[in-house]
Amino acid sequence: MLANISASENYDQSADPWQVDAAAFPRNGTAIEKLRFFLRYAVLAPSNHNSQPWAVRIARDHIDLLADRSRSLPISDPFDRELIISCGAFLAFFEIAARAFGCLLSIERFPDRANQDVLARIWLKRYDPGSPNLPLLDDILARRTNRHAFDSAPVTNEEQELLSFAAGSDRARITWITDGTEKASLAQIIMDADKAQFDNPSFLRELASWLRLPKTSAMDGIPSTSIGISGLTAIYIGPLLVRTFDVGQGKAARDQELINNSAAFAIFSTPFDTERDWLFCGEALGSFLLCAQRIGLRVSYLNQPCEVDNTRFRLAMLGSMKSNPQLVLRLGRTEFSPPPTPRRRLV
Repeated sequence: MLANISASENYDQSADPWQVDAAAFPRNGTAIEKLRFFLRYAVLAPSNHNSQPWAVRIARDHIDLLADRSRSLPISDPFDRELIISCGAFLAFFEIAARAFGCLLSIERFPDRANQDVLARIWLKRYDPGSPNLPLLDDILARRTNRHAFDSAPVTNEEQELLSFAAGSDRARITWITDGTEKASLAQIIMDADKAQFDNPSFLRELASWLRLPKTSAMDGIPSTSIGISGLTAIYIGPLLVRTFDVGQGKAARDQELINNSAAFAIFSTPFDTERDWLFCGEALGSFLLCAQRIGLRVSYLNQPCEVDNTRFRLAMLGSMKSNPQLVLRLGRTEFSPPPTPRRRLV
């Protein structure tokens, strides 16, 4: 059974996917019922353009996580690298939710050599009944990608160590950028990537196709306000504006402001550049994001340098990284809490 957006007799499809009732966990249910429940948390993982490029296949005693290539971004992500990273974050949220309910999982990554779209096969190995770890579950429900400017309070060395430990050095390496000179170099790389992307009409068409107007019923995509298009502009000409006008300079200037108002940057990299590396990187990302939420840090993405060949090469030279950069995150503190982005529902 391949599950995507479909109904379930035990799942109210009209419910807000960001409101998950921990009390509804099927303590006395079967293993597969427990696994299905964790999907409600996993779908809250972040993804490029909020494309949510995952699907699941439910068997008698396990769940398969699949890459949904129909939701790929062929211009900004031609090799599905960020697609698989997003699926890795989904897998991390799934596993962390299971742990919060006392469940130990068995996960086999890339279990089907004949079908590389099957990214992971998940079984319930053991269940230890008890009270759920509500703070851990609350971190999943409260996490947002926060594109607001951050305050000047530094990300301390202790916080950096906590986040790096949460990500796991066996899954991804994190290079921290906090020095003013390195931040200036990173800013230039990001602005050059902005220009390269916004000079590409195909990129603009792809971006516009994922832009969502206010009060839309769509369950995926980028809210127009998140890229600085709001009000009547968003309602009437938002997608047209992105496709046909030079908004690249404005995007670069906005990114420069965000960089100047960010305490630290974390660049995720991997020793190799295979699909397995990308999946591990996504799992590291998921754990990192929930740790950041727990210690009061907010995170957003400036991934465009990883999406342009020239700037990705330059990024690899920053901070003596000497490996394959996969993600660029900015971190800081702010009282601003953005609304949640929409989510498709899995069974």
